[in-house]
Amino acid sequence: MDKTPYVGPFIRVIASIYDSVLLIGVWAAVLYPAVLINGGSINPILFWTLVIFSSWVFFATFWMKGGQTLGMTAWKVKLVSNDVSNPKITLNQTILRFVANLGIVALFGMPLFLIYTDEKKLAVNDIFSKTKLIKVKN
Repeated sequence: MDKTPYVGPFIRVIASIYDSVLLIGVWAAVLYPAVLINGGSINPILFWTLVIFSSWVFFATFWMKGGQTLGMTAWKVKLVSNDVSNPKITLNQTILRFVANLGIVALFGMPLFLIYTDEKKLAVNDIFSKTKLIKVKN
């Protein structure tokens, strides 16, 4: 498996769009029963708690299992830890990366352009979680 170190903002955003489509299905599966249990409506706090928690579980599961979500697999991108002795992603790293990703989304992706100023070509979420995205060639 040949790897190259740099994944730019475009590929990151496109892979995220793929994953967002999958997340809609996850949210439907989580929110539909919650709405039924609550008689056809749902408290906004419960709604956002379920959306954020189910999103994190989705990403954390894929990142910890094989380093790739389905969107990342389609674009041949893999998430690895900066720890050379153990490249697998830890639960703590998934939390840190997910929180950083929420910030990136809230700022409309603008922090991704910091990749161009970082000497190692890392994004904010990479630095914060001590991880990096690599290109995987088959």
